[in-house]
Amino acid sequence: MDTLFIGQHILELDETESTNTYATNLIKEIQVAEGAIVFTHNQTKGRGQVGNTWQAESGKNLTFSLVLHPNFLTVDKQFYLSKITSLAVFGMLTDFLNTSLYDIKIKWPNDILVNDKKIAGILIENILRGNFIQNSVIGVGININQQSFNNVDKLATSLGILLQKDFNLREMLCVFCKHFEALYLSLKQNNFSKISHAYFIQLYKFEEWAVYQSKNQKFTAKITKVEENGLLILTTEQNELLKFNFKEVQLIG
Repeated sequence: MDTLFIGQHILELDETESTNTYATNLIKEIQVAEGAIVFTHNQTKGRGQVGNTWQAESGKNLTFSLVLHPNFLTVDKQFYLSKITSLAVFGMLTDFLNTSLYDIKIKWPNDILVNDKKIAGILIENILRGNFIQNSVIGVGININQQSFNNVDKLATSLGILLQKDFNLREMLCVFCKHFEALYLSLKQNNFSKISHAYFIQLYKFEEWAVYQSKNQKFTAKITKVEENGLLILTTEQNELLKFNFKEVQLIG
């Protein structure tokens, strides 16, 4: 692993229900080194945002959780962890996908898309101490070698599907860790505006009119901001500003 600390300690499991649950329980029992990774070949009950599940074929994809101790980061800035994780996945994908041929985007709050199809998801769970983040468990699922997604083929894709080849999962994990470490060190240096600028450049539907739905009401709006705490800011055609938390609004088209 060509990094200083991210991925230097890897706990590899043949199977577990959820790497996030495993890592969270581990933190409660022992002192886990920053940058340690819980990696599994088969995640049987992978968790997504707000109770969703993450489906991945055994041995085909990257399913892992990364442990951090970002006690320099205040609670109101916790979404920066999502920003740098999304940008790390984006950077990893651009190492293999030509951006002139593949449209790689970050979809708020926790998905990565290629040509409008989901290729990765993120779930971040923080343990707080006062106004600071004591521990963070960053769960990442990236579709690598899976060739079929059953009933969601129109909605999901993988590197294997896009490039018609297989990839070594350990090598792909190393690529992710290298990108993530650079971004995490940048975050430690308080480069908030630089990180946000990079994030918004890649944000799906940023400053584009689209149809959204909230509480069974459809409306046309555009993303104008994502606050540091993760709230999505939409501006309607009537120039009204609307704020939404995770799962409170859905992009329709």
